[in-house]
Amino acid sequence: MELQNLNSDDEKLIKFRSNYREKIDGWYNGFLHVFIIYSIGFLLLCFYIMNISALKNIELLIVFFTFLLCNIFEWALHKYVMHRPQNFPGARAIYSRHVQQHHQFFSKEEMRFAGPHDWRVTFFPPYALIIFTFMSIPGVILLTWLFNANVGWLFIITTTSMYLIYETMHFCCHVGDNFILRNLPFVNTLRRHHAAHHDQGIMTKVNMNLTFPIADWLFKSSDLNRGLLGHLFNGYNEKYKK
Repeated sequence: MELQNLNSDDEKLIKFRSNYREKIDGWYNGFLHVFIIYSIGFLLLCFYIMNISALKNIELLIVFFTFLLCNIFEWALHKYVMHRPQNFPGARAIYSRHVQQHHQFFSKEEMRFAGPHDWRVTFFPPYALIIFTFMSIPGVILLTWLFNANVGWLFIITTTSMYLIYETMHFCCHVGDNFILRNLPFVNTLRRHHAAHHDQGIMTKVNMNLTFPIADWLFKSSDLNRGLLGHLFNGYNEKYKK
């Protein structure tokens, strides 16, 4: 991009990126950041899975219902906490990190990382997974009491998996384009879906899902006018934009 062709928004983004990168601690390593997150996640999943025994098919229903609950939770957290400053503990830090950093670092026109150092502005800190794990524990206890231990373990397996899927999908939305991402179902849908969300003019209103756009379809906060299957498998199609 030639300097003389930059508009004010381009200049603002370039300046913010430069300042943000200068403030990153010298010890930060994007690969280590990601390794810690997924190591914690997979170790937790292994522990949970090891505690399941004599699994019955009927118990797997909790996976489906938990998946939907997590999808709605993700949508609500994004819409009402990450884009609206709240007063409960930690909420303002989440808002600041998301709106005042992430949304200033990426725009609809410039969604890509320059390198692993930029991963810091997209991935949650590793301790966030621990917090979400503790948030799942009451559900484990309740479901174990109401049904059995397998149902409780399946519940936290699903919540942890959805957290890791969220991180993975969000990364895929900001990584450089390639043949696999362009043609991988769900991923190509989310790349277009999330890029539209990074439009500063509409970011508080549309496309809040980062895993699968189910809640966006359900609550009519999508920028598309399609049915559920159309939303899930839309890919880069712009034909159905509202």
